Amino acid sequence: MLSFTKTACSRFKQAPRSIRITSYLGVAYATYALILGLIVPAVVQSQVPTTLSELLGRQVKIEKVRINPFLLRFRVDGFEIKEADDKQSFVSFERLDLQIGFWRSVLHFTPSLDHLYLQQPDVKMVRVDNIGNFNFTDIIDTVTKASASTPEAEETEDSAGLPPFHARDIRLTNGRFDFIDNPTGAHLKYQDLNIRLPRLDSQAQTFAKADIQDSSSSDQQNHFAINVTGADNGALDLEGKFQFEPFAIEGKLGMNNITLSNFWPFAEKQLDAKLTSGKFNFSTEFQAKNEPTRFDYSTSKGRFELLDLNFTDGEKDKITLPSLTLDNIALGNKQHAIDIAALTLDGLWIDALVDKQGLDLQRLFTPKEEAPKPKVSVKAADSQVDATVDTRKQSTDNASPWVVRLHKFAMINTDININEKMVSNGVHWRINPLNIEANNIISDLSQPIDYDVNLEVNSWVKSPLDHTRGSFSSQGKINAKDLTFKGDINLDQLELSQFQAYIDPYLNVRLQNGKLSTKGQYSADTKGNATFTGQTNIASLLVRDKLEYQPLIQWSNMAVNNLHFDLGQKSIKINSVNFNSLYSKVLIDKQQRTNIGSLVKPQPASASKNTSSSQNSKPYSVDVGSINISNGSAYFADYSLTPSFASGIESLNGSIRHLSSTPGTKASVDLKGKINKYAPVTLKGDINPLIKNPYLDLDFIFKSVELTSVNPYSGTYAGYYIDKGQLSLALKYQLENNHLIGENHVVIDQLKLGEPSDSDLATGLPLSLAIALLQDRNGVIDLGVQVTGDVNDPDFSFGSVLWGAFANVITKAVTSPFVMIAGIAGSDEELNHIIFDAGKAMITEEEQGKLDIVAKALQERPKLKLSIAGSVQEAEDTRAIAEQKLQTLLLKESGDDAIPEGLTADNFPADSDLSDALEDLFKAQFNIRIGTEEDKVEEQLKVETGKQDIDDEVLEQALNASMYNQLVDVQDVNHDELGSLAVERARAIKAYLVDVQQIEPARVFILDSKTKLKTEDRSAELSLDGS
Repeated sequence: MLSFTKTACSRFKQAPRSIRITSYLGVAYATYALILGLIVPAVVQSQVPTTLSELLGRQVKIEKVRINPFLLRFRVDGFEIKEADDKQSFVSFERLDLQIGFWRSVLHFTPSLDHLYLQQPDVKMVRVDNIGNFNFTDIIDTVTKASASTPEAEETEDSAGLPPFHARDIRLTNGRFDFIDNPTGAHLKYQDLNIRLPRLDSQAQTFAKADIQDSSSSDQQNHFAINVTGADNGALDLEGKFQFEPFAIEGKLGMNNITLSNFWPFAEKQLDAKLTSGKFNFSTEFQAKNEPTRFDYSTSKGRFELLDLNFTDGEKDKITLPSLTLDNIALGNKQHAIDIAALTLDGLWIDALVDKQGLDLQRLFTPKEEAPKPKVSVKAADSQVDATVDTRKQSTDNASPWVVRLHKFAMINTDININEKMVSNGVHWRINPLNIEANNIISDLSQPIDYDVNLEVNSWVKSPLDHTRGSFSSQGKINAKDLTFKGDINLDQLELSQFQAYIDPYLNVRLQNGKLSTKGQYSADTKGNATFTGQTNIASLLVRDKLEYQPLIQWSNMAVNNLHFDLGQKSIKINSVNFNSLYSKVLIDKQQRTNIGSLVKPQPASASKNTSSSQNSKPYSVDVGSINISNGSAYFADYSLTPSFASGIESLNGSIRHLSSTPGTKASVDLKGKINKYAPVTLKGDINPLIKNPYLDLDFIFKSVELTSVNPYSGTYAGYYIDKGQLSLALKYQLENNHLIGENHVVIDQLKLGEPSDSDLATGLPLSLAIALLQDRNGVIDLGVQVTGDVNDPDFSFGSVLWGAFANVITKAVTSPFVMIAGIAGSDEELNHIIFDAGKAMITEEEQGKLDIVAKALQERPKLKLSIAGSVQEAEDTRAIAEQKLQTLLLKESGDDAIPEGLTADNFPADSDLSDALEDLFKAQFNIRIGTEEDKVEEQLKVETGKQDIDDEVLEQALNASMYNQLVDVQDVNHDELGSLAVERARAIKAYLVDVQQIEPARVFILDSKTKLKTEDRSAELSLDGS
């Protein structure tokens, strides 16, 4: 064998050179093929898993490695990196197939790949906890520790750019990617991932330099396509083309049928709401390019669709949205603008509950508070990164702000359902359909927003209603920058009865019917300014009381014309308010409760405080051109009486004009109607209830009201029923100092009392006497009376005015008959007291005038009889009689024919027969010398005047006065003389009435004035009696 080998080597050496070279090359090639085709795969298959396992800290497997040394094709089958527990696969792929384009690389001097295929790659990513640990965190930690022990290579600056590289075909097929989020339980699964990059060229200029969007070339270099399909058949498609230098890319992105429920677990624990369905589609075209000074990017033709969205509270649906669409979305960083042609919500359905805790949707969609996250220590990045961040921040700060333009917003076919339990016990509100449209919405608020709102409203308590209970529309502009609003509003046929639940806490009424409509223009801002100009109408109003469930107020129509409201100026101006068929009813039930006595329910003290504080604010100025009433009526009933009482005013027509809160203005009132269909009633005058101190001056007249209609009142309170009679009133009301005063004229014709009622509430007044006092020869009672009251009193009513006036007349007649007579005659004198001069029984002219009034009353009232009782004033009348006695003595002593008229101590005549008689009587009575009395008087004068020389005339006058007064004081006047004076006074009155006024003597009586002498007044007292 050895010899054979030597022989072969010898022969090979002797062979030609070409053969030997060929042999060498063959051996080398065979060696290459052996090493690359067999040895290297075996080494890689045996050593690489071990090396990677040590590097990654995970078990790594490679099923098979194959290399074709002739085609330079490399294949790796069954690659797998295990999870840390070695039970499941972390990363794997079925095959990696790579072939180098050797001859292309040689011929073009550019590294080239013929193809790179990655088949069935599978990646499972798991987020382990909330602090950022994943199922690959241990790999990062292991690699980081290994790299920390390896010296870092010195970085060299290389500005040559991206080296040339070609690849004819790069594909990733049938890839799988799973993401599991343990904290939330989310699991995202994509089982069909495909990526293709045909003809990759790192040096290719795929786009024209002028415009990267010029893609008319048929060159397919650097095109890419990415397709991903999820477990829910949702698909992501991304395709386009790009270039490396300078970097530029354009393409199309499409996301179809992406199910939201896959992503919901990320938010599920933070929200109480439950997502049951929903998916979205998205498509757009995009472009990006790296310019020398910036990186430009833009998108166009974008569209986003959110479909079949549904949220529940765990039991029932709360929000359903069939479709939300954003059309023609475009953005670009050159213009710093996001442009959206339209945002449309179609068919939004909401079911909400509002209770004491607020809105349930707010609770359902408010994120829960998260537990505090542990602090993570982060090492400072190197200075180069910091500088980059600072530079970008500065660039961002200097850039113009982004602007979002939404050309049209539309929310159509919206259905909002609200179960309100905050104020009421449960009112279901439904706003359907609700349509909102807005145009020109810009994020910088540079332009006003045009809007158009239309809605219809319905509500119910127990079962849904199938008809609309009101509609609303508004069109206008919103200046979001200045926060100002203006536009038109139209509220049509809003049924007021659906607000009954919100009236109940405050008013004891039942709002049974009524439809509110309003139309006009408004403006408002956030500074407290708001205006409205338009018309308002309430039709078919019916409000019932909760006492007897009877109509309290109603009308067929109320129209407010040319209303102008200004919140900022606190001004309300109205051209006219027209009431058609206005009706109101006041009643008293059998328990004497009125239907208006407790209209307002008591409120908590806090509410009262708020009310009082609001009352301190500036009042509104109100101007109303006219309030017109057509075919109005009112009704009053009192069921507390037996029999019950009822009366009404009908055919009420008229107006109140120029009502204003401006001080000094007055509104004219002119109303006419009929009581019980036949008795006319009018109300005329001036009022102003809107100023600080309300003003009122009204004449209220009604004629020929049958008194039999008030029999329940007369029987209950007067003790008699009325068989016959009519009442006419002319009432003049004036409001002064917030107090109502009435100066009224009452006429009662042919009053005739019937049977007594035996009522326990009867007044007990002698009505027969009252009638005799008041009724004239023609059976008419014609008096002026005072009627007072508070019109704000809930018990103020027409019936009470009627009976109140009548009862006041009777009471006044019985208790103060002469005051009544004086009132009829237009006098305010006390007719029952006839005053006399002291000591005299002669009637003065003034007192004769009073007797004339009494005589006229007796003549007009034949049933009346007069009684007279004389009296004296003891001190005054005693001195007057004493003076009369002294003057009689002086006349006798002097021998004169008569005493001078008006003789008194102060004007006693000097140097006369009377003065001589005075001295004689003084000396005889007191036995004192005249000279002594003169000295005494002189000394008194000196003391009083302070003078030493007293004039003789003055001294004589003072002396006579002193003697006169002393003589008067000693005259004796006894009780019989005073009694006789009283009798003489009574007789003088009867004589005047009988002789002068022709009153029958039988109707005038003189009472015993002497036996029971009254000594308080120098007069005669008159009293009246009925026959």
